[in-house]
Amino acid sequence: MFTGWKLSILGIVIVGITGIIASYLELITSGRAIALFIVFVLFIGALELLERIKNRSKKKKEGSSK
Repeated sequence: MFTGWKLSILGIVIVGITGIIASYLELITSGRAIALFIVFVLFIGALELLERIKNRSKKKKEGSSK
């Protein structure tokens, strides 16, 4: 199944397609859809960054305890 960065990319694609469809059907303005997409991408980026920091600190702790 999808995990890690693959899940993030899948989420970004789904949100992007949904934003395009919503603005095409005039459910939301295109400017607002773009802004919400950017906020979502920044949120996913922050989560990925936090995950990398967490994994890096785990590796340092495992290496120092040996």
